Amino acid sequence: MKNIQLLTIVISLALLSGCIRSPENKFIAVNQVGYEIDNPKQAFLVNAEADRFELLRAEDSRVVFSGLIKTLSEKDTVSGDKISVIDFSDYHSEGEYMIKTVGPKPIASNKFRVSQNVYADALKIMSKSYYYHRCGTQVGGESDWGYEICHLEDAPFFDAPESSKDVTGGWHDAGDYNKFTVNTALSAGLLLYAYESNPGNFWDNQLRIPESGNGIPDLIDEVSWALEWLLKMQRDDGAVYHKVSQNKWEGEYLPHTDPATRYIFDISSAATASFTAATAIGSRHLKNYNPDLSQKLKVAAERAWNWLEENPQNVPTGGFKNPEGVTGGEYGDPSDIDERLWAVIELYLLTNNDKYLSFFIEHYKKLFQAGIPPISWRDANSLALDAFLRSETNGEYQKEIDAVREATILQADTILEAHSHNKYHNLLRYNQYYWGSNSVGLALAFDLIQAYNIAGQTEYKNAALDQLHFILGRNPLNLSQVTGVGSVSVQNPYHQLSEMDDVNAPVPGMLVGGPNDHLLLNNKKISPYPSKNYEDLFKNYLVNEPAINFTAILVYVTGAISTPIDKPKNTNISK
Repeated sequence: MKNIQLLTIVISLALLSGCIRSPENKFIAVNQVGYEIDNPKQAFLVNAEADRFELLRAEDSRVVFSGLIKTLSEKDTVSGDKISVIDFSDYHSEGEYMIKTVGPKPIASNKFRVSQNVYADALKIMSKSYYYHRCGTQVGGESDWGYEICHLEDAPFFDAPESSKDVTGGWHDAGDYNKFTVNTALSAGLLLYAYESNPGNFWDNQLRIPESGNGIPDLIDEVSWALEWLLKMQRDDGAVYHKVSQNKWEGEYLPHTDPATRYIFDISSAATASFTAATAIGSRHLKNYNPDLSQKLKVAAERAWNWLEENPQNVPTGGFKNPEGVTGGEYGDPSDIDERLWAVIELYLLTNNDKYLSFFIEHYKKLFQAGIPPISWRDANSLALDAFLRSETNGEYQKEIDAVREATILQADTILEAHSHNKYHNLLRYNQYYWGSNSVGLALAFDLIQAYNIAGQTEYKNAALDQLHFILGRNPLNLSQVTGVGSVSVQNPYHQLSEMDDVNAPVPGMLVGGPNDHLLLNNKKISPYPSKNYEDLFKNYLVNEPAINFTAILVYVTGAISTPIDKPKNTNISK
């Protein structure tokens, strides 16, 4: 992807095919992966008029279903688009299809599938993307996106560069190659929650990674790679270093040619608390698969919590800040109480020690008194609340359980209000198209899934599914926001490996940040409409950079609300 001329052609073709649309463009927006057989199935006719539609079988263009198109009276506020609804929920046969309007100038959609486990392949691709973020090892020699061993010098201490500690391993965080404790811990936790929510979606030999065939689900193996790195980030007293990163921008390279010296930066309580949660979750999941690692994680989690108890304030004061002269990702958190509560309830789930539950009960109202923010590396409120509802309290604390359930349902109902106003049926409010907006929408879907688990109301689950439809192509851009997933997907993410290798296609399965109406490249808006303030351009990291936490919440939502595929009878087939 080094060839500028090739990049220009790709962008031009993307524009011609309608990937980046203005209000006058006419198209049919669909989930380009598809729809499960028994779920609601809707597409949207955008900026065009037609009375009827036909559902055509892709292989022979045979019409298998038809119906009326419902035109909505008002335009979609955040996109400026005029939307008409195409509903084919009454069709229940498996296959590959496309939709076409009936009339003198028919408009056709991208192809998609209808299947009982339609997201199985996409979920596998998303999950495997983490393999291509591994640091400190040779990756995928047989793969298009393989690279040599990288970053074996990690890392000297920033404040004392004459000293060093082995912190090799882990995952590259995003489009660059830095490594952050808070984001790795969040991502690992979400991936393990994905497995826990629907284990039938994940099995051994699924991803064809080096550990495949060892009797452990590949997703858990992949997360173990990150957990092993987290253990290296812990100080002897239990505190955890905040990040491993370069001190200034050095340019774009392949992982194994990156010339930057990377440093270990100081500890933080937010990193320590996130570490505690992730290692506790990891220990719980690995008990039956890898008892030795499970025990190491348990010891590390309890040691980290002991440090947090001895240091009840936010360390450093106000949250982590980059030292003077250091640029790049900071991941500072002005309040760590949500991470502490996530950590302590996961320790209770792991150990059944009442002291951990007592701490949570004492402070739990802080998680929702001022509203529940969307899950992110700095906001673990929803994760802590959901973990509490999954805990066994031996018949006690019913008042607290009811309060958390009520707060979760209130949050979900607030999200449904935005859902009802958005003509694309996504979940973001007008002012939520900021950096990482795609993951923000999926974080809201996470909250809806928890409300569905509490109340069993299908409107919560269907609204969460609508956000997934939006991510996978049923959006104003007519573009799947996940690399390599969908018939028309992101081609030029800000991802150094994808850009600097010799392969045209990017690493598949990564979710990019998405429309950003708050921070603008060169202070120039791409569109006056928030949900269109996006471009599939390598240099625009503000909208087109993937990150491990973005993809983690995508894996969770996709896995939690999709029907499990029947795993192969022989899971030890040779690689």
